Amino acid sequence: LLAATLVAGLFFFDQLKSPREGMVTSLNFRMEAFASDMESLWRNVSVMGVHLSEDMTDLIEERTADFSALRGDADAMEALQEAMLEPLCQYGRQVDCSGAFVLLNSSLGGDGSCGGLYIQRSNSARMASDFLLYRGMADIGRQHRVMPHRKWAQEFCPADFPGLADQLEAASAPIERACRTTELLTLPGTTEQAILLSVPMVGADGRVYGLCGFSVNQTYFSAHHAQPSAVSSLACVLSDAAEGLDIQKGLLTYPAGGFCFVPDELLAEKSLRGGLSAFVGTELSFVGISEPFTVAAGDEAPHDLTVLIPKSDYDQVLLKSALEIGGLLLLLLFFGVVCCLYYLSLIHISE
Repeated sequence: LLAATLVAGLFFFDQLKSPREGMVTSLNFRMEAFASDMESLWRNVSVMGVHLSEDMTDLIEERTADFSALRGDADAMEALQEAMLEPLCQYGRQVDCSGAFVLLNSSLGGDGSCGGLYIQRSNSARMASDFLLYRGMADIGRQHRVMPHRKWAQEFCPADFPGLADQLEAASAPIERACRTTELLTLPGTTEQAILLSVPMVGADGRVYGLCGFSVNQTYFSAHHAQPSAVSSLACVLSDAAEGLDIQKGLLTYPAGGFCFVPDELLAEKSLRGGLSAFVGTELSFVGISEPFTVAAGDEAPHDLTVLIPKSDYDQVLLKSALEIGGLLLLLLFFGVVCCLYYLSLIHISE
């Protein structure tokens, strides 16, 4: 009778399976949802990046008889950028991104800079927002009601965008296999961090005209890819693959209305039972699940998707389960003793 009562109590409190198994199930469910969202995001950005490359390549070949002559020719560069700006804004409105850019393998000066356009949403938290001109000719932007960004510059300095110079040097056809992402970088002159996905612009004769693509910054990522979850203290991270979890090299989002503080430090990863991992920091530690993820077809460095909760929350779940089982056992022990005393009294009376 006591054993049957114990099983019934465990079933009633949903403790027939260990709380660790329940946590693994919950985090796996959240990982599936996060992975599906990321696949949709980066597939959209990659596919539209290829279309943008094809359209911009056609436009360059229509507008410039000799691409080499573009270098140092302000009038020709201005005419080309004017033709590019409106189509670039149209792509920016259609794509799940915070900005769009065209980087030309040409410039007005000889200082190693590159001409082109880079537009950013004026408010990354809103999908339907105006664009600001971050790179490009300011007069062209004003004519199309794309006002200069507060940190505007006329041309790109590749050194300020780590990875783009290497991608430009390695650019080749087929462009579908040459989509590449940069590491998480801080946009020059701002505190905004972003990942840029670039696609080469390659002519029919194999000439590389430059790169184009889209950016996804931290503000946009956090606002538009918050994961629905009953666990408010959940963090979802897209980061470079490494020994551990480095939040400084990743995009981070939370459930809608939730928050989970993750420090800007390298968290050492340690395996736990049940497929979980512990992410240990100097002051805070976390428990979660991590799996590899491919962002772009041409990426050489892999990425990781990680979902995690504070270890204190995990320990609290285990403690709550232990207390519930302990309380149930004490209750059963109490009733067992009462029953024994009752039957002993009956035996005593019968004697």
